[in-house]
Amino acid sequence: MRVGPKLIKRVAQRYAGIREQVDRDELPAVVPRTLSELLAFLEQHQVQGTGPLLIRYLMVDYNTGEVEVDIGVPVAAGLPTSRRVEMRQIPAGTFATVTHVGSYDTLVETTANLLDWARQAKVSWRVSERHNVTRWEARVEHYVVGPSIEPESKNWQTEIAILVAECDS
Repeated sequence: MRVGPKLIKRVAQRYAGIREQVDRDELPAVVPRTLSELLAFLEQHQVQGTGPLLIRYLMVDYNTGEVEVDIGVPVAAGLPTSRRVEMRQIPAGTFATVTHVGSYDTLVETTANLLDWARQAKVSWRVSERHNVTRWEARVEHYVVGPSIEPESKNWQTEIAILVAECDS
């Protein structure tokens, strides 16, 4: 699939999230379980989501395959104190975005295409890399249309959004 990213300026976005640090291969099992926990907490405390579910990638360790992610949902209201659920914020700035249509099985390919596009276009991310460990300031997947809305995976839509470094030009 050919990636045609858009550069979009966004305001900061608050979200309720649960942070997990797991092996990348464990994400398909960890995400639904953690999401269920998060949604039950929000329902119990009558906090409404204001946008699509999201996964924010904070760290990828290419040495071990470990990732650190926030599994969350945008919210407008504050949260009661919790040992697991915390208010977090995606920073404001310019994001390179692309929409992946289809099963999550090929989402990694769309992300790789976006990263390749950035290299070719000389777009820099707000990221730090050290010893083969990447820490993203804001790399987010927004699950715009997913299994809870649409049973056919070919119709799922996931927006990938990565914060770019601001240019001085």
